[in-house]
Amino acid sequence: MLGSAAIPCLLILIGRFELPESPRWLLRKGRVKECEEMMIKLFGEPVAFDEEQPQQTRFRDLFNRRHFPFVLFVAAIWTCQVIPMFAIYTFGPQIVGLLGLGVGKNAALGNVVISLFFMLGCIPPMLWLNTAGRRPLLIGSFAMMTLALAVLGLIPDMGIWLVVMAFAVYAFFSGGPGNLQWLYPNELFPTDIRASAVGVIMSLSRIGTIVSTWALPIFINNYGISNTMLMGAGISLFGLLISVAFAPETRGMSLAQTSNMTIRGQRMG
Repeated sequence: MLGSAAIPCLLILIGRFELPESPRWLLRKGRVKECEEMMIKLFGEPVAFDEEQPQQTRFRDLFNRRHFPFVLFVAAIWTCQVIPMFAIYTFGPQIVGLLGLGVGKNAALGNVVISLFFMLGCIPPMLWLNTAGRRPLLIGSFAMMTLALAVLGLIPDMGIWLVVMAFAVYAFFSGGPGNLQWLYPNELFPTDIRASAVGVIMSLSRIGTIVSTWALPIFINNYGISNTMLMGAGISLFGLLISVAFAPETRGMSLAQTSNMTIRGQRMG
């Protein structure tokens, strides 16, 4: 069963062979002619770009004073979003069962409803990103996620559908950080280092998901489901505090501007 996940990965890998390079990346590598040919192939006519100075990509640049704070910021919000989410995905029926939904079909049905809200929650943020803005969306989402898990932990025997509703609120608002954890790296890192940044950040976040998936049954067994929900609320609260302190607002800015700003929102000289 676990090996079946390799099938869609293989199909995506094959499809990526024909994926064109980023035009800004080509320009930064000095491959201007290749960039122009690709634009003509894709759009039928030349496309004008701002001048890009050729730059050499160095992996260690990720750890300089400008990039590394953003690596830590995005890794933190990504980890705070996926730790509770992966736990709910992996042990959803068991969790909702322990919170009063019973076992068997009822627990499975409740988990299906929650999973549906995880999917639906990804859609509104696509619009809110450019209306409310990145920073308010991230802060508001983490606030609602924290509240939902805190309610589950603090109020025992709250009723079957109130349990499902609280989980649905968490699932729906997790779409905000879920979208931004992919958008922020593409806006905050220059083209030549962007792919490496995403890879490092994702690797850091996966450590959290591995630990949470392994530790959740042990934590529930030793401390109970209510304390487990409060632990999830604490993780979301940490994501909220990180967002309040460091989340940048990049709405309406060009990639040249966003990849030149610091963690405090100032532009580098």
